[in-house]
Amino acid sequence: MSTPAVFAAPRAPRATPVGTRRARRASAPRTAATSPRVVRAVASDDKAPAKVVVVGGSGFVGSRVCDKLRAAGVADVVSVSKSGGNGGVAIDLSSDACVTALTDAMKGADCVVSCVGVFKPGDDDAMREGNGTYNVRVVDAAVAAKVDRFVYVSVASIVPDALGGAESAPVMAGYFAGKKMTEEAVANAFEDSNVCLVKPSFIFGGDAFSVNPPRVTQQYGDVLVKILGSGFVKSVAQRSPGPIALTLAEPVSVDDVAGAVCAGVFGRNQKMSCDGTDEIKACAATM
Repeated sequence: MSTPAVFAAPRAPRATPVGTRRARRASAPRTAATSPRVVRAVASDDKAPAKVVVVGGSGFVGSRVCDKLRAAGVADVVSVSKSGGNGGVAIDLSSDACVTALTDAMKGADCVVSCVGVFKPGDDDAMREGNGTYNVRVVDAAVAAKVDRFVYVSVASIVPDALGGAESAPVMAGYFAGKKMTEEAVANAFEDSNVCLVKPSFIFGGDAFSVNPPRVTQQYGDVLVKILGSGFVKSVAQRSPGPIALTLAEPVSVDDVAGAVCAGVFGRNQKMSCDGTDEIKACAATM
């Protein structure tokens, strides 16, 4: 679901409360990726949202998010993807025309989740579009549908930082630029207390290895967690230069990522950003 493109043009402010917030913040756009903020903890009465739309709901992470939301009591979980898999709605995000269809699918939703991402090393335009432009369209549709809450699966800050920074990374620059574009769009469109950014580094799970995106099985990942999650290795990683710290970073299971997303949907995240494995696991534990 990716074709070469450039950054999405800035959207004009809308005549809605959310749009007003976006217009007010336009003079100083916020970068959630570099400035995570503590937000008001949302008291949970265990009442499940009535409707949640998961864009990218047929993928590795998104399908598990849908399953966990249903298990948590969400009556109407709508999966949106290019294929329409996982019993969902088929919508192609590759043109601005998709915003109308997305808006229709999102009407009446309490929360929108985006698990949309593209990983094509060597094709920065495709990664910038797939991780940025596509997701900005999802944000715009959520605003148009007057959805109050948004959860986005991004990337851990340690990853671009270890590779020289999001703007100057010698590899995957388009990937990081797209993720940053989306984080800024979400931060400018929604109140801090209604946002959850789930930011994993290396996700493992399932029963099959993958090269693109790189992924190891649950069994192999569990072994890595025992090694890289030990106190000794973590202490070494904290004192190491960026590339070494990234190599030693504890991976996170796809089930924990999905759990953290669900916690964000229910408003149980204590911060706007769950950045890295430890914070994701802590957030997932609230479910």
